[in-house]
Amino acid sequence: MRTDLSNKTALVIDQGGLFLPVARRLAHDGFGRVLYYQPWEEGFSKVYRASTGDGYEDIERCEDVWEVKDAVDCFVFPDVGMAGLQLELEAQGKRVWGSRNASQLELNRPLFLKTLDELGLDVPKHEIVKGLDRLREALRDREDVYIKISKYRGMLETFHWRSWAQDKWVLDAWAVKFGPIGDRFPFLVFDAIDTPLEIGGDTYCVDGQWPALMLNGIEAKDRGYFSAVTERDDMPEEVLHILQAFGPVLGKNRYRNEFSMEARVTDDSVFFIDPTCRGGLPSTGSQLELWKNFPQIVWHGASGELIDPEPAAQFSAECVLTMKSAPSSWCVTEVPEELQSAMKLAGCCEVNGQACFPPEDENERAIGWLVAIGDSPKETLEELKRLAETVPDGVTAHIQALADVIDEIHTAQKDDIHFTDQKVPEPEIAIK
Repeated sequence: MRTDLSNKTALVIDQGGLFLPVARRLAHDGFGRVLYYQPWEEGFSKVYRASTGDGYEDIERCEDVWEVKDAVDCFVFPDVGMAGLQLELEAQGKRVWGSRNASQLELNRPLFLKTLDELGLDVPKHEIVKGLDRLREALRDREDVYIKISKYRGMLETFHWRSWAQDKWVLDAWAVKFGPIGDRFPFLVFDAIDTPLEIGGDTYCVDGQWPALMLNGIEAKDRGYFSAVTERDDMPEEVLHILQAFGPVLGKNRYRNEFSMEARVTDDSVFFIDPTCRGGLPSTGSQLELWKNFPQIVWHGASGELIDPEPAAQFSAECVLTMKSAPSSWCVTEVPEELQSAMKLAGCCEVNGQACFPPEDENERAIGWLVAIGDSPKETLEELKRLAETVPDGVTAHIQALADVIDEIHTAQKDDIHFTDQKVPEPEIAIK
């Protein structure tokens, strides 16, 4: 099913600037006009947040959603949050691609764990500890646990606590970071799950419905990703069971967005550890490249109509791209014509043909993902290696991360967890 989108306008509302590639993909073989908005206004606003997406010929940066609202045919929220705005736009009769209130499944961890229990799914062993003082006491004799928080993703990533002797200093740093509110802040402490198997599925959902094709994806966290286009019924049984359980939950919230999941598999349990109620990072780049009809998926899905993806290839591979810079300095790089589609860059603007990234505190920053697709695992990995050799000077493509991903795929297949019927090369292919 195809609709002529050449006379349609889409507005991508992107809180963190991570989904700039989504806006650019919607403009390619899709919408006639694509607007891009990242919230930027503060009491003392800075130009950095107002510059994301500026300067590109295929999209238009806008500064106020309400000024352009009546000209927009489809509103696209690729990230979590802003559910109230999505529901208001929907109430006004607008097409909205977004997670709506189902964002809370990702942002509110206690709610997610409660939902697992209500659905009869395995709930990982955990405890909720309120305040840093109590957390210190809880961790004094604990080893090999994982600490997470809800809602405020920018404050704390999942942290692997090894032991008091090795990591007690971290609590001092958190005391400074959280300040006076640290003693009322809830922390979730999870026991480690003893298994080498972590599998996943990357797809999209429209009102609780899943497409006939999706990505059977394996990730090296924040570094690399490999996926096989797979019929839904051929996905690993463990993934299918979770999708079937969560479909009605998402449907109740009129969820219309990408969706990714990670599950850790033991001999007798399957632990759904993290729902990604937005575009996955990685995996979004793969869907942008693999689904030839991605703009159509969004257009129809935004009004509650599920259409299946049309694959351009059978496999995808991604590796993170980084740049080094002095803290509080801009990063600037060229993007060769050949890599315009493959380099999925986020949080940047374009000035004089160069991608420009606003200052950050880190010495080395992630700037996006390098994506390759192909019709066999070997062809896909070789293409990613070829592209990695052509990235601009100053940019590093961390293709070695794919060695860990491939090793995990081999481990899963030995445990009869299906990935693909085609031969997957040995991990050394990503290193040589």
